[in-house]
Amino acid sequence: MTEAKDKHSPLHTELFELAGWTLDRTASFPKSQRHTFGRRLDDLCLGALEDETRARYAPRVETAEHLDALNLELELMRVMWRLVKERGWISLRQALHVHERIDKAGRMAGAWRRSVGMT
Repeated sequence: MTEAKDKHSPLHTELFELAGWTLDRTASFPKSQRHTFGRRLDDLCLGALEDETRARYAPRVETAEHLDALNLELELMRVMWRLVKERGWISLRQALHVHERIDKAGRMAGAWRRSVGMT
């Protein structure tokens, strides 16, 4: 597994791990909320992973567009996880963990975005 992991950027790895963690958590949401909150969070995480991948393979002039979309998805994740925490579906420790992971991914994406400049 380490060999495959080394082939991806640190941002990709962070988003991949965040998606796995999210999928595990949303599976245990109350059944009545799994479709609403769970599906949205799952989609946001998978979308962020897709946007990072698209940014890596896009021509330089299109990279910023994908990174901006990724940043928006990270911000929406923050909002959704805050709602989930306030409803008691995750612990404070879990909320802190997910927000730290989102912030870390955001810092990496932001640095990459600054490196490609304004387009």
